[in-house]
Amino acid sequence: MRYLPPILLALAAICFAFYYWGLHTPAGRRAYDEMAGMIPFFAGVAGGVLLVAAAGIWLWRWLKRAR
Repeated sequence: MRYLPPILLALAAICFAFYYWGLHTPAGRRAYDEMAGMIPFFAGVAGGVLLVAAAGIWLWRWLKRAR
């Protein structure tokens, strides 16, 4: 449990990097055109979910320690 938030944060960063590359660069737009563009889009959504999960775990641990 101690190493889970940093791992989730690293995975979120990877998802956000793929999202940015896939939707906002010319090479990414060539690789993921039209309907295939949903793949990098949902990688960005997954990155957001992972980021919220990591923040939630850190907050839960902080509140547990503050008691």
